[in-house]
Amino acid sequence: MVRASSRKARAKGIIKATTGYMRHRAAQQRRENTQLAELEARGVSARTLRKLTLLSAGVLPRRQSRPHYGLREDDDMDDISSSSSSESDSDSDSDEDIPPAPHVQPRLPHSTPFSAVGWAAKQLDLMYERRYENPRTKKTRSKDPTMKVALDDYRYNDEEAFRGELRIWPKTFNRLVKKIENHPVFLNNSNNEQKPVEQQLAVALYQFGNYGNAASLRAISNWAGLGKGTISKCTTRVITAILGVGLLKKYVRMPTEDEKEEAKRWVEKKAGCKEMRDGWCMVDGTLVPLAARPNWYGESYFDRKQNYSMNLQVINLPNLRIIDIGFGYVGSTHDATAWTGTRIYKKRQDLLAPGEWVWADAAYPVGHQFSSLSSYNTLFNNHVSYSLKGLRILIRSKTDHRYANQWIVACVAVHAYAMHHEAKLAKAAGKDSYEEAWQDAFVAEGREEFVAEQR
Repeated sequence: MVRASSRKARAKGIIKATTGYMRHRAAQQRRENTQLAELEARGVSARTLRKLTLLSAGVLPRRQSRPHYGLREDDDMDDISSSSSSESDSDSDSDEDIPPAPHVQPRLPHSTPFSAVGWAAKQLDLMYERRYENPRTKKTRSKDPTMKVALDDYRYNDEEAFRGELRIWPKTFNRLVKKIENHPVFLNNSNNEQKPVEQQLAVALYQFGNYGNAASLRAISNWAGLGKGTISKCTTRVITAILGVGLLKKYVRMPTEDEKEEAKRWVEKKAGCKEMRDGWCMVDGTLVPLAARPNWYGESYFDRKQNYSMNLQVINLPNLRIIDIGFGYVGSTHDATAWTGTRIYKKRQDLLAPGEWVWADAAYPVGHQFSSLSSYNTLFNNHVSYSLKGLRILIRSKTDHRYANQWIVACVAVHAYAMHHEAKLAKAAGKDSYEEAWQDAFVAEGREEFVAEQR
């Protein structure tokens, strides 16, 4: 759907008006032909029919004045200023010299024929003859926007500051650039080159990692030093590339036996009970609030917290690594229903060994695969949904709903890739990936927000 004031919408309106006019004229012409055929059948002469045809077209006959054959205005004044005596002597001769006026056949005036297609083409040409219809005010931008400082300085000299801006470490960022830079979406075969892939990825990550006013186009435009239209294009391209290179399928997956055993040991250690170790994963619904009420089936997005949102089911390990998701659901969907869309539910007999179960809260059906949700899971899910606390997408159609889901899934894919890569970095440095996840600044921030909400 396009804005009513956009050029595309106006062009559509011109074409619609032209088509309607042509259909009306065709119907009118058919009626006139039918009426003329009836008159001809009654013996009306061809001359009368022609006059009626002109009258039906709005051409009215009128009398034309006889042409004037007098002297021209630029004639010599000396020729017409002779003496009175010579005028009286030559009256008879002058009457004989003037030729008789020729007989002029009066003609009925006719109007210029109107071409609807020609009118539409002229209107479209007038609309597109200028690139911008309104005067443009050049906006002064900083020569060193924060994005440029982050990519050129923080990435090499201050890793903490870089992660504070883009929420991932510089090494993870560099690897992610290599993962997506060869996707066809970044090749436009145009004289106007796109921004470098690393800049487009930085714009998308900054938008993924912020919500509220910080995620507005104006704020991101000032942060990146780019136009608002460029911001939207960069984010859309990055989402397309992330989903196109298969990050979701490769990194949102079930754990290996070694990874599962590591998760079981962590649960047993934290719970202090050996029998709890078989609950090595947890599920909970994450509501992704929308910044505005959707115009497309808006009531269905209204959730139990009296917000308009989308329901995302997240199944993760204790170290925050996501292993399965259920997406595409509106906010009014119950967690028990959205849970049925996950892979672990559909293939639970194959993915869960005998005696294994999933941590869940009271919203899920009681079964041998579930147990009461640990408070740790809520903290983890709060961290996972941090970048999705206010999705600034106006859902006006099925296409917008699909794009909102692609946005959410792209965030999950980036999160999964970052967790996978940073866990490898932690192990390479001899650190425990689970303890590193608990000590993460973003997790601590999520815990503080969760505790504040419970008060």
